[in-house]
Amino acid sequence: MTDNIINLKNNALQFKYFSNKNKPENDWIPFGDIADGIFYKPTLVAYPYLVQENKLIKLDNKEQIDIQPFKFLVQRNQGERAFIHTNIHKFIINENFVEFSSGTPVLEIRTKNYKGQWQPWQAILGEFNVYKPAKIYGKISLRSPIENELEHFKKHFEIRYSGLLYVSYFKDISIMGDDGIIKTFSTNTRQIEFLPDSDNPCWDFEDRVKTWNDFIAKYHSYDSNGNRI
Repeated sequence: MTDNIINLKNNALQFKYFSNKNKPENDWIPFGDIADGIFYKPTLVAYPYLVQENKLIKLDNKEQIDIQPFKFLVQRNQGERAFIHTNIHKFIINENFVEFSSGTPVLEIRTKNYKGQWQPWQAILGEFNVYKPAKIYGKISLRSPIENELEHFKKHFEIRYSGLLYVSYFKDISIMGDDGIIKTFSTNTRQIEFLPDSDNPCWDFEDRVKTWNDFIAKYHSYDSNGNRI
């Protein structure tokens, strides 16, 4: 084997939500319970290599594709200033949607900080890929086979279905899920936020209070030590 040819192995995990009406093909594997609808499959991304006859032929760095990572808002401690990570726990999470429209499935993803505390849920749109970068001889490559990294990923991340995206005529965004909670998310941090919809004359005060309490119970529950549940 020469230095510019390596064996073909999966270097990415592709994630996708499937509704009850849209069953996945056999090569998709449940990430948790099948009823959750979140599936993944190991796949190959030619980065920075070119596939030819079941081999990966290494090319110049100009052949690399751009990977735009999902940004996590991670807090070291409760109440301290937050900051953005793009390579959290040495994983890169890359959304596949450049533009999104009404009807796009929205997932919620969260990660742990360096103290092992769960951080707020954040919105991730549509399908996405997970990569594990590795620096080899001063250049960034992708670890493979990616299947070996799956258990480490599960220890530090949780993913669940949030609902379908709705984009209004005025470009306001909301998430309509099965939990009855009307949500939105910050376009800067992607953190899931409550949407009070106070201007809706058909939504009375008592129902809004109940929905707010449901939101708090789902997104802001803490144990006796102040750690997010």
